[in-house]
Amino acid sequence: MCGRKKVSKSKTSSRRTSKKSSVLRDILVESMSEDHVAIVEKLSEPKYDEDVAAELKLKSTIVRTLLNDLHMNSLVGYERSKNKKTGWYTYLWNRRDGKIKEYIQGYLKGRLEELNKQLDSERQGMNFNCSCSRVPFETAVEQNFKCSECNEKMKEYDNSDIIDKIVNEISNVNSLLAQTENDTFFERGKK
Repeated sequence: MCGRKKVSKSKTSSRRTSKKSSVLRDILVESMSEDHVAIVEKLSEPKYDEDVAAELKLKSTIVRTLLNDLHMNSLVGYERSKNKKTGWYTYLWNRRDGKIKEYIQGYLKGRLEELNKQLDSERQGMNFNCSCSRVPFETAVEQNFKCSECNEKMKEYDNSDIIDKIVNEISNVNSLLAQTENDTFFERGKK
């Protein structure tokens, strides 16, 4: 053998799943926050908000606010029970894995829509720029191809790099969307 270590299929499969889960986690962080994702991760099994707060070393009020944000997006659910002695309600929170997948897919589809609009905008017409701004052809004509801010002459702007970046980003988002079709974000029992 050429000195290469043989890796079993189960290890490579595990690494692939871990990498994909990491990407999906990053999407959740981008669309919400690190604290939201930390709470979702802690809910691998149902827990009370006070327990989650203690585990994350956060104030209960902050955790409740974050849980309510997650609940508004249907990413977590709860069971409410009343303490007969105190009259206070307690909430047992649980993660809704299927909804997390839907949320990620919805976020990616929204991002894809934004990128396609950007791409259409970049591909339509000509753009002109100076050292301080970039404007569409119509605006450049209205200003006689002279910037009203810095008084520089405007030149045609080559936006092919921007178009290439948007096309690459669209490709990446489409790839992520395809991955989410077959992946689960969290595994039950993961701590």
